[in-house]
Amino acid sequence: MTDNAIPGLDKRTTLVILFSSAVLMGWSGWSSHRQSGPYMASIITYGLYVFYWLYTWRTKNPLILRLLIIGTLAGLLELFTDHYLVDTINSLVYPGKEWMIWNSPAYMPFAWSNVLLQLSFVGVLLTSRFGLFRASILLCIAGAMYIPLYEHLAKDAGWWWYNLNTVMVFNAPLYVIICEALISLSLPVLLYFSEHNKVGKTILLGILEGAWILISAWLAFNAIKLM
Repeated sequence: MTDNAIPGLDKRTTLVILFSSAVLMGWSGWSSHRQSGPYMASIITYGLYVFYWLYTWRTKNPLILRLLIIGTLAGLLELFTDHYLVDTINSLVYPGKEWMIWNSPAYMPFAWSNVLLQLSFVGVLLTSRFGLFRASILLCIAGAMYIPLYEHLAKDAGWWWYNLNTVMVFNAPLYVIICEALISLSLPVLLYFSEHNKVGKTILLGILEGAWILISAWLAFNAIKLM
């Protein structure tokens, strides 16, 4: 598979997505250093989300449009996962200083959309270079390595943290790392099946990804309990 075989995968878009990912990480690091609080998470989340939609509208990029649809739907359904983590297993803690939707900050579905878009785009790049199987394994490993750093930054920034009622790796529960690895593992396959298909199928895949996030959290948490 080559870049030209995937509509919307081009050098300009690749640079835009990679640069926006670096901006998100840099903003998280600065917020952690400054202990800035949740309003900084809102600014970068809403800003990036609007930017991605404007970029899609301006360039008519079909790949980013698919990623936005999938990420938005999965992010909205992730509210169920947050409820599971906050209320059911009493693991995840939000400061509660911002506008909340159910158990989650209002920005959280869009934060998930942004991160899923970025990871999915990397998954598409990897698939175009290495094929679907190796891309899935590589993204799984990358997702598992990325999470401990991001969770560490989120805690120090005052965005969210976890109760110490499970096995931890620095500020990240081990089950969260496993969960994120499972989510990342699914993304290249998801995008493979969304290629060249109608919007209706992309919507269905977004719903399936949202369900998979909850299933991954449940599987990971219960696997750690058995250890």
